Amino acid sequence: MTLMTNMIHIVIGSDLFKPSIGGTETVTHNMGVNLTKAGFKVTVIAPAPKDMQTTPKVEKDPGGYTIVRVRSYGIPIQQNLRFSKHAYKQIAEYLDNPSNTPDIIHCNNPFPTSRELIKYAKKHDLPLVIGSHLMPESFTTSIRRLGGLHHLLDAMGWHYIARVYNKADRVVAPTQTALNYLLEHGLKVPTQAISNGIDLAANAPLRVDKAKLKRELGIKSQYVVVYAGRLSVEKRIDVVMAAFARLVDQYDVELILIGDGNARQTLEKQAKRLGVQDKVLFTGFVQELEQKRRYMAVSDVFAIASPVELQSIVALEAMTAGLPILAVNEGALPELAQKGVNGGTFTDGDSVGLARMIGGLLSDPELLKQYRQGSLDIIKHHDIHDTWKQYSEMYKAVIAKHNNS
Repeated sequence: MTLMTNMIHIVIGSDLFKPSIGGTETVTHNMGVNLTKAGFKVTVIAPAPKDMQTTPKVEKDPGGYTIVRVRSYGIPIQQNLRFSKHAYKQIAEYLDNPSNTPDIIHCNNPFPTSRELIKYAKKHDLPLVIGSHLMPESFTTSIRRLGGLHHLLDAMGWHYIARVYNKADRVVAPTQTALNYLLEHGLKVPTQAISNGIDLAANAPLRVDKAKLKRELGIKSQYVVVYAGRLSVEKRIDVVMAAFARLVDQYDVELILIGDGNARQTLEKQAKRLGVQDKVLFTGFVQELEQKRRYMAVSDVFAIASPVELQSIVALEAMTAGLPILAVNEGALPELAQKGVNGGTFTDGDSVGLARMIGGLLSDPELLKQYRQGSLDIIKHHDIHDTWKQYSEMYKAVIAKHNNS
């Protein structure tokens, strides 16, 4: 995949970046790898994973793009998460070098690194694209017990994001739903929806002996419900757990939770309290794609209760594996979980409704087969090659319009 770009230099900024694990981190890394493959020169500017001196640290990612690490500080409540700290001078020191001059800047969130890059773009009259990959609701989950306060904070968060993003030449997001949130809270600049995309070949359903693979993975039940992603409070995996617990007396079923996070211990205690600890497999963080595909291959249904998704890469992965999708009716998930096609949606927090939907599928092999094919049909519209073609065309259009204005 190589597109003619005359070596356009894209500088991407994100405070959410590896070694932290999450959707924005994955998106930013994938941009670096795939835009490099498409013929761009790509630099990602991100916080250093630990304290460092005032000189930026430059490293080369195995994916071919450059990473510039700037001074940062840690977030005590979130392991591995760091924000840049007064990094403008370091950013300017690197980008002012004539060999590092950007053609366009792309920021992936409204946090300190992006704000400093926005400042740099404005000072040097550079084209600016900002990506929307997170919701304020992701950060207010812990105060929902305080009642309506979180609604006020969510609204304030969206207005703040829209205000920052109005400085862009264009705002891009993985779904129209994501853009609508911003438009409803005051976004005025041009927008474009481009799916995060998925490598259809690399994530295609494995052609394996399912019974044999189950034995290898230690899966003893006839049916498997699966969730993949970060195990954190805002993802509401407790709803999936509660729904699953309602099924074990009626169905020979197990639950696989692929991933790790700060809610794991709480979820393990919930499984024990519900008496299903022997029916739940916590895989921990799975880095190898092939291992994740193996877990997907022995699964029958993908369930996700997270109300804070602006697309969901893990849902895309599950669909590419040919799994029906049962998702909460919040965020952008209804764009992927389509009733009567490949699954359906349930009300936020409704474990009873989710259990009923899972049971309905496990009881109807023909419907299960139909929904599997439905996911494979829908996911064709999220081919990663189309994603990077759209990004390439978008960058060149934004640069041309900015330079001619």
